[in-house]
Amino acid sequence: MKFLIFYFSGTGNTKMILDQYVCHFQEEGHSVDIRNIDDYFNKKIEDNLNIYDKIGLFYPIHAFNAPSNVLEFAKNIQKLESKKPLFIVKTSGEPLALNNISSLKVKSILKKRGIILENEYHYCMPYNIIFRHSDNMAYKMWESAKKVIPYDCKEITAGQKRKLKYIPCGRFLAWVFRIEHWGGRFNGKRYKVKDECIKCGLCARRCPTHNITIENGEFKFGKNCLMCMRCSFHCPKNAIKIGLFEKWKVNGAYSFLPNENEEERHKKYCKKSYKKYFERIEQRTK
Repeated sequence: MKFLIFYFSGTGNTKMILDQYVCHFQEEGHSVDIRNIDDYFNKKIEDNLNIYDKIGLFYPIHAFNAPSNVLEFAKNIQKLESKKPLFIVKTSGEPLALNNISSLKVKSILKKRGIILENEYHYCMPYNIIFRHSDNMAYKMWESAKKVIPYDCKEITAGQKRKLKYIPCGRFLAWVFRIEHWGGRFNGKRYKVKDECIKCGLCARRCPTHNITIENGEFKFGKNCLMCMRCSFHCPKNAIKIGLFEKWKVNGAYSFLPNENEEERHKKYCKKSYKKYFERIEQRTK
């Protein structure tokens, strides 16, 4: 079987999940081509999707929606000669059912182009905004994802369909929450660089929409911000202020290793939802 997978990963969590999928597909003897949606910003899609058996789309959930660049990318896909099955894989920091509606818009866009959703999966990975998950929670999320992904891959290759359940009025709610796309552009222009900045230029080079420019040592933030947090999360000096959401900023990569001496600061946050999420994975992988 021949797969073509498009992905967007803000700070790396979604790419980690993607790598696991690619590994398992290849172990089963399948061919996998990967395309980073970053590379398609303001560019045409030249891949011939007709030669592939299945199309994959991976992305992090932004305000219970696919990120705006993922939606724009989907709109630029030409209508296919024949229908192709689609599998969507998405990540978020919490396992709320509301996250399921995040694929409604992109699913609708791709359906018009002959790419039909058959499988859909959601994995919890640690936050890059709101608050920093504990090392132990990040470790548990990652280990749980690695445990269940082989089962999900086998479903896809076997043609066994799996859909997530959408909450009532999901399409309307997703439309309401897409205000975040406008809000990101509004807030992104309010990013600032602190004196701690060493002018390494990492943020500008890695920005998926080329929203950050450096002229004569001065940083400028434009109107194409996705609020993906790639710039502030990976800043080696924690020198980027993220506008109105500065108090929610998370800086620095997770180790994804357990920490016996760590105190859990957010024990009650979505406690029931996390419990159900991990229990479902345990039941599915018995």
